[in-house]
Amino acid sequence: MAIELYSFPRSSGTRVSWALEELALPYRFIEIDLKKKEQLSPAYLAIDPHGKVPALVDGEQRFFESIAILLHLAHRYAVDKGMWPAPGSALRADAISWLVWSGTELSPHMMQYVYHGLDSPFSYKPEDRSGACAEYNRGQFERMLRTLEERFSDREWLVGSGFTLADLACAGALGFGMLCGIGLGDYPKTAAWVKRCGDRPARARAR
Repeated sequence: MAIELYSFPRSSGTRVSWALEELALPYRFIEIDLKKKEQLSPAYLAIDPHGKVPALVDGEQRFFESIAILLHLAHRYAVDKGMWPAPGSALRADAISWLVWSGTELSPHMMQYVYHGLDSPFSYKPEDRSGACAEYNRGQFERMLRTLEERFSDREWLVGSGFTLADLACAGALGFGMLCGIGLGDYPKTAAWVKRCGDRPARARAR
């Protein structure tokens, strides 16, 4: 039975679709209509009790939260495809850490900066923004960008010598930030890495 991905465009589900395309896994994309409140239907809440996207069904297993989904795909499918390190290796520990970091640190600080500090389709109305929140999250986000820039001083990929789902998770988050107006001009190595990831054919096929 094909994997089922529940999502909608321009959400964190895009990273999951990208991963499925990279791994050449057959899947069915089921778009959730927010206007019809399909995310709150009993059938969907049985998969994700929080009523958010993405969610994924793989046989008898059901997952919500994009990072949990990516970890599942990484451990079950990506090792044989060369996109995830082998169990028990130092690289596996590194890859898990970077992938989780993308969802617990990178994305939250970046998006709070977008919400409060930038003019984007996703930003709060000017009267609802907090300058203090924008400044704090900008500082945290730029600290992370400096870490990435140093990381890429002697390598092309986050972990090991090739593209992994850790690259996908982190570069996917930054790619969305760039669509919101985030600039990477002061971080040329990081910008080049995001482009390398975004230029992959599987990214263009992602829903």
